[in-house]
Amino acid sequence: MPAPFKKLDLAQFAELLDRFPFTRKINAVHMHHTWRPNHRQFKGHESIVGMWHYHTQHKKWSDIAQHITIDPDGFIWLGRNWNAPPASAARQNGDSHAGPFMFEMIGDFDKGCDPFGGEQRRTVVNVIALVQRRFRLAPGSLMFHNMMSTKTCPGSGIDYQDMLAEVEDAGRDLATRSRASRSTTFPDDAIDDAAHRSLDEAIEDLSRVPASRLDPDDAEACTHADAQRSLDDAADSAGARATGPTPAQLAELRPHLINLAMGALSDEGQWKTSPGDVDAIFADHLNRALERAQAIGMPLRIVIQLHGGLVNEAAGLAIARKSVDWWLANDIYPLYFVWETGAFETIGQLLRRARDGATRGLPRDVFDYTLDPLVQEAVRALQGPRIWGGMKLSAQLASAEDLAGNSGDGAGATPGGAFYVAQKLRDFCNQHRGSVELHAVGHSAGSIFQAYFIPRVLQLGAGPFRSVHLMAPAIRTDLFKATLARFVGPGNSGIDHLTLYTMRKDYETDDSCGGLYRKSLLYLIHHALEPQRKTPILGLEECLRTDRELVGLFGLDGKRAHADVVWSTTPAQQGRSASQSTTHGGFDDDGPTMGSIARRILGRSDADRIVEYRTGAGGSRTADPWNEEPDLPSDIRVRPVPQFATPARQYQYGNGGNGGNYFNGGNAPAPMAHGGRRRALCVGINRYPSNPLTGCLADVKAWTRTLNQLGFNDIATLLNEHATHDTILEHLTRLVQDSHPGDVIVFQYAGHGTTVPDLDGDEAGGDTPGKDEAICPVDFESGALIIDDDIGRIFDLLPDRVNLTCFMDCCHSGTVSRFGVGKNPDNTAHGHDERPRFIVAGPELENAHRRYRAAQPHGRALPRGQSRMREVVFAACLSSEKAWESQGQGEFTLRATRVLARAAGNVTNAEFARLVAQEFGPTPRQQPRLYSNDHAAELDLLAPLQEREIFGAGKTAPNGDAHLLVQRMKQLIQQYGQLH
Repeated sequence: MPAPFKKLDLAQFAELLDRFPFTRKINAVHMHHTWRPNHRQFKGHESIVGMWHYHTQHKKWSDIAQHITIDPDGFIWLGRNWNAPPASAARQNGDSHAGPFMFEMIGDFDKGCDPFGGEQRRTVVNVIALVQRRFRLAPGSLMFHNMMSTKTCPGSGIDYQDMLAEVEDAGRDLATRSRASRSTTFPDDAIDDAAHRSLDEAIEDLSRVPASRLDPDDAEACTHADAQRSLDDAADSAGARATGPTPAQLAELRPHLINLAMGALSDEGQWKTSPGDVDAIFADHLNRALERAQAIGMPLRIVIQLHGGLVNEAAGLAIARKSVDWWLANDIYPLYFVWETGAFETIGQLLRRARDGATRGLPRDVFDYTLDPLVQEAVRALQGPRIWGGMKLSAQLASAEDLAGNSGDGAGATPGGAFYVAQKLRDFCNQHRGSVELHAVGHSAGSIFQAYFIPRVLQLGAGPFRSVHLMAPAIRTDLFKATLARFVGPGNSGIDHLTLYTMRKDYETDDSCGGLYRKSLLYLIHHALEPQRKTPILGLEECLRTDRELVGLFGLDGKRAHADVVWSTTPAQQGRSASQSTTHGGFDDDGPTMGSIARRILGRSDADRIVEYRTGAGGSRTADPWNEEPDLPSDIRVRPVPQFATPARQYQYGNGGNGGNYFNGGNAPAPMAHGGRRRALCVGINRYPSNPLTGCLADVKAWTRTLNQLGFNDIATLLNEHATHDTILEHLTRLVQDSHPGDVIVFQYAGHGTTVPDLDGDEAGGDTPGKDEAICPVDFESGALIIDDDIGRIFDLLPDRVNLTCFMDCCHSGTVSRFGVGKNPDNTAHGHDERPRFIVAGPELENAHRRYRAAQPHGRALPRGQSRMREVVFAACLSSEKAWESQGQGEFTLRATRVLARAAGNVTNAEFARLVAQEFGPTPRQQPRLYSNDHAAELDLLAPLQEREIFGAGKTAPNGDAHLLVQRMKQLIQQYGQLH
């Protein structure tokens, strides 16, 4: 029901349960915990509204998932209509005739977290007993969520048998009281007239959302990502998102966060940290955490985490909000340094000024061999090394004994903020020797901070560090060897084990700094931000492999290693050595990487369960932090570069008069005006209930990365359980209908395809008449297939002059928009890690399809055929072939994204199809194909359609803006006298 939500005590609930006009039979009681909010995060009505908002606005359910919620004080908050099935557990929710009564308990009842006792426990036990008594159910009708899923809900700290025993005792007590009173469950005087009126209102409230509005059968609450999101939505409802963390959220973070500015404890901004705040962490919060750890027989594991240095305070707080609760859920206590430098935005500003925003869309090799080197020199000329040096100085000063650099006995010294923390850490560890473990994590420039902080902690007498984890470290190799490496290995004491997470060279060169510099940040540091050009950086593979000492330390010579390297991306997506980040900035928000670190800290194996980190769950980051507009330091003056007369453009290349060398007098590339927006919908499904796949999420990641580099900055993704029939069609319809002339939109799908009987008689032709092609959403087994007619009806809504291009990595992928049919391929795999993306529709699925279609409104699309197509479809294979995935990637996607990254803006649709086909070699087992009308085949790939109206098919504009761009960049560099 919508807000406001009514709050009852146990007596009122009992009376309401007796009076409520049930039309639905209750046959079980489902018990959940919220995980988030936990006890300390609960804010009463605001938190209930946050859950309702998330379930209805984000999950698109009819109402809040649960029938009631029981808060830490034992009060009961009403939820959805009691005659409606809940969103409790996939395929366990029943229907409008019969099913479970579901309740949520506010709290995190996994071991070592919130206590499950007092009034809350008493209410829970009595609610179960009351519902069972009302419907004459056995005690065993109680179902924990973890009995229907792989989750720990309602908490690993709650024993099912203990709960059953308490419910049975409560049931007997209720029966005794009922016989004594011969009326209601509770004495009459417990319910006064005002309470009766309140119960009448409650019955009205529960009926505000009709019970006939049903949710998908796979609706399921209580995922950790969902719980965190609903917590964020509660903050939204209080107006928190617009102004950053709320006071309550800051209070929750205070036991874990230390904010620094230029090395000192910060007394400005959203987050202030005083010496008293640090004292409280060690005197109060850590002592209580130690007591909890000892109660469950575990050491107190403290992890000191550092974000990258190119982050401002707000971004640092956002990252911290995401990770603190996750660490705590894994019984690890985080101490998180937020260190303000602002260098990230400043360097981003320099990159934009060096490039002037006019080169987006140029082919890869143009950046590698011409423009990227020019940008490197421009950044160097614009004082980039100075800005980077200031960030490094901030990291060093934080661990200094005296920020002023005074020598002597230390009297009157002002210690750096990290030095002050190191002293407190030493005292705490010495006081509780043997009961505390230290661990450290540093991302990007956070590794530089750790290079000064960890030796300082060891020098003061704390430690050792049981593990140190560096993600994409931006530290110089010589500084790493002089500080951290000397504590690793036989004969050294200080760091028991060190793990490095970084990308292989091919991913580093495929990364970009906001599209302004087409390599990773580490390469920008390597070439332009350190005082010496080509300074060796620890996170770069080529620097690691050319350093003999590091080759030995990390075992890159095949010998026994004293430290590990985890190269992203790994074949495994979960375990002690897993990482899937393909961007420099993505490591600390990458689930496999963070899960690997947690397993190593906890000493868990690959197979052991932990609370997995959810990529993108909770919190928020700036979508494009490189393009923030900072205030440059007052003593830095950058003369603005004159703007080009034309807006930012994409370029189409052909052979110029000088062999295509446009920078030595050749013909300039032909510009194409940007037109409108560039938007995409990417869908990938691995976790099918049966016939799962392994490469579809990797496909989505590859497509989103590639499209983003081509200027698509509005990309929606639907993955796994979120990719339902209704959700896919809703998002695809929105993508099409919200488009305007000049827009370029993309629909990408990776998952199973199938064929089913044509039920409306519009498939009379083709290789196998009487069949509809279909893609398989995650809920397809219910009959909810997305057939070619569905997609065709949506594509018929396409506005004029909108370029719609589809990349379909599944079987029968070319005919999804309804103009032909192919044969059913067999599903025989050829290798251990190979799977065809095809479901053979047996009688059960065909019957489910018929039932599903019979309940749907009938609508007909416009007459179609290949000549009538307005969309462009790139298919993974011919209709008689199989679309394969192998080695965790769709074979079509692997090749298509590789070609797209280097060819967009340079080829027609037909040429792109030919280039992708060439990538499969002379004897391909699948042959990709282009489906479009003849005219569209000759249009430029992913180009705004009005370009053809301006220049004509195959023609180019006369201007030479790329040549002008290079001349402007050269002028900029020469202006500062720094071109070498």
